[in-house]
Amino acid sequence: MLNKLFVFFFAFLFYWSANAELFKAEEFFLNNGLRVVVIENHKAPLIKQMVWYNVGAIDDGLGKGGRAHFFEHLMFRGTDKLKDGELNNLLENHGVVNNAFTGYQYTAYHEFADISKLELLMAIEADRMRGLNFDENAFNTEKQVVIQERKQVIENNPSAPFAERFRQMIWGNHPFGRPITGLEEEIIALSYNDVKEFYNRYYVPNNAILILAGDIDVATAKNLAQKYFGAVESVLSKNERNVPVLRENFSQRLEMKLPHIQTAKITWEYILPPYAELKGFAYDYDALAQYLGAGQTSALYRDLVLEQKTALSISVDFSFISRSNAIFSISMVPADGISISDAEIALKEAIKNAIINLNLQKVASIKKKMVADLVYIQDNPSDSAQIVGHFLANGFSLEFLQNYENDVEKITLRGIKNAYREVFYNSAKAVGVLLPETGDKK
Repeated sequence: MLNKLFVFFFAFLFYWSANAELFKAEEFFLNNGLRVVVIENHKAPLIKQMVWYNVGAIDDGLGKGGRAHFFEHLMFRGTDKLKDGELNNLLENHGVVNNAFTGYQYTAYHEFADISKLELLMAIEADRMRGLNFDENAFNTEKQVVIQERKQVIENNPSAPFAERFRQMIWGNHPFGRPITGLEEEIIALSYNDVKEFYNRYYVPNNAILILAGDIDVATAKNLAQKYFGAVESVLSKNERNVPVLRENFSQRLEMKLPHIQTAKITWEYILPPYAELKGFAYDYDALAQYLGAGQTSALYRDLVLEQKTALSISVDFSFISRSNAIFSISMVPADGISISDAEIALKEAIKNAIINLNLQKVASIKKKMVADLVYIQDNPSDSAQIVGHFLANGFSLEFLQNYENDVEKITLRGIKNAYREVFYNSAKAVGVLLPETGDKK
């Protein structure tokens, strides 16, 4: 699916309602380009505010890995209105839970608080959107924090070197092949001007989505958004990227032995075309993943973990974005005494048997669960803000998400079986095997 064209009207405010039930979400645009999404949930006087910027690790630039993540840290420094170090103390004193995260295509900042604190939260986000004020001393201090954080991530996660090597093997020089944190030498090489330029270019209202989920209505959100964000200047037309797509039909394998690894793990990743180019219906692939390995009632869990006892755990996932390849992945931890080769043979046979045993009744059950899982998320403002933001930041429209229930109804038995054939017989495949440094699981 191609990115939805950015719509901008030079009027005071453009408003559009999705008129759909799922999430009860509606969106509007300020005339500076800020996209605002309101998800009403009046069950408790709480609010989740998220600001998603259309910029992430994919925008770091060659040799400047980790720039987006580094800047995420700097956003908690001082502004023109708040002295360096005051932001977190202010939020904590008001009982606000806040944090941020960086992905390949977005950076998000979020706060969860009593609804009475919303104006404070909006004032803070509007202030630091264009008013961030950090000097070279703050920059150098934060650089050491980011370097230390990367070291801790690697040291505290024994499988991290494998995960980074596996990703690089699949994606090569593609931006998705580089770690979001950047490499240590890249972080060290980043200059004050590198991150200042990054901020000036990307942190603007017409490159951001403001999501308000909780005890708020659209009329109030319109007034507050205009009050706090309406005067924030736009300087970027929009961060439109040409994200590369992997086209090779390859088969690769990586095996690594690492210290501190206690159990072996097998990962299969299948690289599929982008959403708009998938052969068949995208949600058929999602249903296939749900059926095979979503939880303890899934076909592979029942077969491999409960019955054969050849695995300690099994999970299957399908993820897609609008701009680059979709990924179908399987992770398996073999049971003690089961070799890697035997585990992989058992996994292949279990997948084939699961497809043979798939029938209309099971498809109906899968579809019911898929809708129920997403509807359940609506009850929690944090969860609903997260999933709506994720879809929008990955290039999909609000309408696309609102149509989820109707689209799930289009899933068919034939469609799932066709998706199976595309994944397991017509896609690029990468196999990763992580082993304890001692012992032999071959």
